[in-house]
Formats: sequence, structure tokens, C-alpha cells
Amino acid sequence: MRIGIVLLLSTLITGCEFQRQLKEFYEDTPDALTGCHIGDERLSGLLYQERNFLSAKTDKRTAMIKQAILAGDHPQTALLLSQPSASASDLEKSLQYFSKQGINPTRDCPGDRYLLLRFTQTKLMLDNNQQRYQLQEENQELRKKIEALTQIEREISRDREIAQ
Repeated sequence: MRIGIVLLLSTLITGCEFQRQLKEFYEDTPDALTGCHIGDERLSGLLYQERNFLSAKTDKRTAMIKQAILAGDHPQTALLLSQPSASASDLEKSLQYFSKQGINPTRDCPGDRYLLLRFTQTKLMLDNNQQRYQLQEENQELRKKIEALTQIEREISRDREIAQ
């Protein structure tokens, strides 16, 4: 009851943005006793699936991801798509699945905290990939400029030799 009143007052005070964020992070209902979206047993199962995913071959990994998507298992799909070897498109997809999963990152909810940690890690990996891509493009541009300058230097040296 108190939570409902607090949410109503907060929504009125902060407007629609708060409501959108609340829906984004708390879409599914948490456990009535603990308030956790991911209980201990569920966390154990997710970690087991992650371990199996990491040790599987590519075709098995693809099948595991498809199975999680078909099952509508947002946390598992997000975790499997956000592995360190994932492509940028997979990392972006995983962020979408993370945002569909409600979390309660309190001390009493280690499963929810783990999802929040992995969500943050995925965002950082995506940022690192984008920075790496930008640096590679910059590196290519600098190599082209160096090559052009080297070519100009060669031409100047040839002109000097011919003039002497």
C-alpha cells in the first residue's frame, strides 16, 4: 500500500519519464517474499547455462540462444548474448533483453545485482568496441596520410637528383 502511494506521488512529481524507467526496470513482478526478480535457484540455473554456453561449440551456442529467445527467457537471452566474444550487434540485442527484465539490485537480491552488473559490463564492452572501431578508422586515415607524405618525399628526392 505504501509503495503504491509512493509510486503515485513520485509519478506525479517527476512525470512520465519516471514511469517509463520504472516500467523498463520492473516490468515483471518480483517474488512476494524477497522482492527479488531472480532468486537463488534461478541465478544458479543462469550461471550453469552460461558455463555450458562458454564451453559449447558455435552451433550449440546458436541453438542455446534461439531456445532462450523462443522461451521468452529475457535474463538468459541477455546473458548469453553478452559474452565477451559477442559481436557488437549481439551486445546491442542483449541490452534490449536486459532492459526487459526487472531488477531489484538490493543486498538481499544477488541474482538481480548480477544482472545489473552484467548489464553495466555489456554497456562498457559495447562502448569499448565502438572506441576500438573509431581508433581503427583513425589509424587507417593516418596510415593513408603517412603513405601520401612518403610518396611526396620520394618525388621531391627524385626531383632533386634529376636537378643535380
